[in-house]
Amino acid sequence: MKIALVHMRHAASGGTERFLNELSRYLAERGEDVTIICRSHVSPSHPAIRFVRLRPFSIGKALRMWRFAQAVEKHVNSADYDLVYGLGKTWTHDLLRIGGGTVHHHLASMSKRQRRLKDKIAAEIEARAMAPGAYYHVVSNSWQSDREIAEAYNVPAEQRSVIHNFVDTHRFDRKRLGDHASALARELGLGGQTPVFLFLGTGYRRKGLGPTLEAFSRLDQEAILLVVGRDSRQAQYQELAQRLGIAEKCRFLGEQSSPEHYFSLADCYVLPAYYEPFGFTILEALASGTPVITTASCGAKEVVTPEVATVIDRADNIEALACAMRAWACRKDDASLRARCRELALTLDVEKIMAQNYQCILDVYEKKQAVRCRT
Repeated sequence: MKIALVHMRHAASGGTERFLNELSRYLAERGEDVTIICRSHVSPSHPAIRFVRLRPFSIGKALRMWRFAQAVEKHVNSADYDLVYGLGKTWTHDLLRIGGGTVHHHLASMSKRQRRLKDKIAAEIEARAMAPGAYYHVVSNSWQSDREIAEAYNVPAEQRSVIHNFVDTHRFDRKRLGDHASALARELGLGGQTPVFLFLGTGYRRKGLGPTLEAFSRLDQEAILLVVGRDSRQAQYQELAQRLGIAEKCRFLGEQSSPEHYFSLADCYVLPAYYEPFGFTILEALASGTPVITTASCGAKEVVTPEVATVIDRADNIEALACAMRAWACRKDDASLRARCRELALTLDVEKIMAQNYQCILDVYEKKQAVRCRT
């Protein structure tokens, strides 16, 4: 089968990019003819994967997105792909995956003054992508996103599926990375008996660093908070830590290339997100044997259990967040807890989840062929 996977950016980092790399590898390993249609790319995850680069002239990010979607439509209509799988920000596909929630709901959470031209164009592209007849099937990575799709675009239930995100349980493995994690702990000067909390992600506000700092300041025990990831307003959060009197206990480490090392030395991962369609990092923490704290606004709440995670009602419930942090700090070095975290993550191993995605592709292909036969 000739399969085209469509995403503007093919890269080594990013949630959708990670999905694109794993799915393209999985399909190529099974002998499928895989082409990635993109604007830019890095090395493929399998040597048999081909690229079609579409770079129509444009000025600015908003126009670039629109022109790429137009170029994809033109290319696909002139090609002979058996199935086209879109990963967002285009409207020409047989199968569409929504991995970051709907633009419609994201914009609804913003004031009109905050909206940029790029947001308006993204909304228009999404409306075209979800129009009746534009797709055979739509996949999302959480029931939370699935409800958004049904609510915003009336996609019929029989044309929607939920396939949760995955985790590379080999890469994120505390036992395998024990020496690396110990070396990192020594480098950071972390004491063996002091609980270590980890906040990791790009986009501090949406992912709840503010509430994390406030809750951390209420702990009545010694602890360390590591903040990993990039944000243009990092200095403001460092100033907040200073005002809260916890600056010496907070380490702002910036973006790191080996997040698995940080998950493997942490005692608890904190992601009190205001809005998170799923959250790959939740599964990465669990695969590393690290319990998590998140919110009801995070799609990954659907796959965790109270044994390994605390789900608070909202990000700004500071006392609930602080209470959860106190509880997990008391479970430091709990071997049985780490084992349960790992066991849950293994049920969402990348190979199992890619098999589900492959079956969905095969089902949609059969449906497409049946429709063509009738016409």
